[in-house]
Amino acid sequence: MSTKRLWLIAGGAAALVALLVLALLLFAPVTPDAEATPTPSVRPTPPATPSPTPSATPNPTASAPEVVVATCENTSTAEFRAMMATNGWVSWETQDEVIGARPFDRFPNGTPDGTIVCRWGADPDLATDNVTDLAWSPVDPENAVAAIDTLENEGFTRLDTADGVYLAMAGPPGYTDAEGWGETYFFSFDDVRWAATKADVTNYVKAPTEPD
Repeated sequence: MSTKRLWLIAGGAAALVALLVLALLLFAPVTPDAEATPTPSVRPTPPATPSPTPSATPNPTASAPEVVVATCENTSTAEFRAMMATNGWVSWETQDEVIGARPFDRFPNGTPDGTIVCRWGADPDLATDNVTDLAWSPVDPENAVAAIDTLENEGFTRLDTADGVYLAMAGPPGYTDAEGWGETYFFSFDDVRWAATKADVTNYVKAPTEPD
């Protein structure tokens, strides 16, 4: 076989191979690109809702203490009222009357506000000396000191006790108590009491808020 024929055969084979390769490339199934893994979307974290701060429960406003109006009944002791009931006596106020006991008028600053003077007797319209007078008044420390000084200068004897200060006037027999004391004032921290004798002040006069 001639060389020329060999080259023709070889060239034809090469061309055939080239055609096969081209056909494979054209008709081979196309492999799609791998799907990209979707990137998860990032949602912003909502800000934490602050829990409401519990408001402090206000303490109930302390109500002002009830004001007790002084009367002849609540400024005298149960023992005294029982004695008056036995006598058939009644009480009436005399602090605004011209005639009658006015024990706090001698105080340097005058009679304190809230003073009550009570007269106990058979009848307020009956003219008689057969009566008993008791008096009570609130007083602040400054006016109490001024009143005590005034009473001492007038001849009252000062008697200090654990509960307060007595200013007592010695008197003649028949007008005094068993200790010989007549007209007497008693000063506690916030009030002053008065009666015809020291024993009467101690046993018969009290503050309106003080129990019997």
